[in-house]
Amino acid sequence: MYINSYRALLLSTLFPIVVTACGGGGGGSDGNGPAKKTAPSPVPPPSASVTPPPSIASNCPQAQDAQSASSSTQQSVVNGLIVKLRAESIPVGNARSFAAVSTVGRMRSVIARVLGGVSPSPVGARMLAAASMAGARVAITDVTALSGGTSRLELASALSGDDASRIAKAFAADRDVEFAEPDQRAFAQSTPTDPLLAQQWNYFDSQAGIELPAAWDITQGSSGVVTAVVDSGYVPHPDLIANVVPGYNFVSNAARSNTNNGLGRGPDATDPGDWVTTDESVENNSPFNGCDAHDSGWHGTRVAGLLGASANNGIGIAGVSPYGKILPVRVLGKCGGSQSDIIDGMRWAAGISVPNVPNNSTPARIINLSLAGPAACGFAMQAAVDDVTSRGVTVVVAAGNKGLSSAPEWPANCRGVIAVGSTDSTGRRAWDSNFGTNVAVSAPGQGVLSTANDGKTIAQRYTYLTDSGTSFAAPQVAGVASLMLARNPLLTPAAIRQILIATARPAQSSFASACNVRPAGAGIVDASAAVKAAGAVSGS
Repeated sequence: MYINSYRALLLSTLFPIVVTACGGGGGGSDGNGPAKKTAPSPVPPPSASVTPPPSIASNCPQAQDAQSASSSTQQSVVNGLIVKLRAESIPVGNARSFAAVSTVGRMRSVIARVLGGVSPSPVGARMLAAASMAGARVAITDVTALSGGTSRLELASALSGDDASRIAKAFAADRDVEFAEPDQRAFAQSTPTDPLLAQQWNYFDSQAGIELPAAWDITQGSSGVVTAVVDSGYVPHPDLIANVVPGYNFVSNAARSNTNNGLGRGPDATDPGDWVTTDESVENNSPFNGCDAHDSGWHGTRVAGLLGASANNGIGIAGVSPYGKILPVRVLGKCGGSQSDIIDGMRWAAGISVPNVPNNSTPARIINLSLAGPAACGFAMQAAVDDVTSRGVTVVVAAGNKGLSSAPEWPANCRGVIAVGSTDSTGRRAWDSNFGTNVAVSAPGQGVLSTANDGKTIAQRYTYLTDSGTSFAAPQVAGVASLMLARNPLLTPAAIRQILIATARPAQSSFASACNVRPAGAGIVDASAAVKAAGAVSGS
């Protein structure tokens, strides 16, 4: 259940920040796995994308970072805050329950101080405190324990991002608070296109592909390497089912979760669909007011297929690491996902305990985040990245699809991640790919084929569709990291990042080498060179 251990003791409110997603055959294995399959002949890639906007200097990373960033059209309201209290010494001999009660009491005091006192008469459902701040009526209705010692304060009504930031600063100024920030929302970073059932040019093209066949000659993955797809969940698909291990649904908001049981978090990581109707988008009382109307995108299923669709099963496609395992962690629902859910999903994927959630029996070595939100990397998100990387987990993220510097997009702007840009079929930076010094490498992200479903709302028939966006470049790099770990399980996240950057291929043609079209980061990831380099590292 989503209810935390002290919910019954404290009735409070939360400010969330929402995030959105960015965006048969093949395979084989290493010497201990199934027989290797000869790579299919490449199909001509789709036509090139629009030329990216020009930059202004020969020093590409700095020039790219100097370009201004646009704000997300989907970033509208905030429903909660992420707050962490400063550490407090607990008297020796007291039971664990004392710590919980102490935390409850301290949080109650913080809320009362910041909001100016407890409301004498509850309004609506449950109310801990209410006040007029930042030009808006602010009321805290619930408090939920999160991973990493943080808590989520839920608001009785949504606020604008600017108002939420001002209120977070007020909480952060309290003497008992270590940090406070809006619980931002993230969104998938994808641009769906038409079905196209036989093209995996992104693996094979000599100029624009990732040099995958030569990597498959060395290894095609290992079942001992688990990659978490922290995304919208998955729908059963015959090209995925053999590689999927049990996951978890971390979407805490019941409406956004859209599950049949009407609850939020739970052990079912399947994707029930994330469609938003026009009426839901425009009705004032709708929980999805201001969200873009769209059909279900099955984003997590598409990401998972590029990462690890099965090989040698006689159908469909092959993922980059077709014998690795996929851990579905659902954090995105209707109208994106909250940062608080994402950071809990990340920690759980890495094997770190999360309040009121069963421990993960198959911890991941890699986390793929094909999502982005328009803000700086906050304290809570950076702490989650630091926690998982300290446990040897590599974090691969989509750079985002604004066509501008990635600096204002999280988690691509967090320290310690591998941010991935997108390229087109000519090897040039895709017109909508973010870039700049935060981006480590690029991978093909225009018209790439993956597993999908043809349901417009709920899941219907499985299929294969092409997609575009940095969401679909990132899992190819995560797949290469999986191959590297299959070759050398001792690699650290820092070593994987260093190898990927060192072995990436810069522009392969003159028309892809100018600053305004050059692939973001060090170049296009080279799977063959990266896997070979991984095997050469001491300890392999």
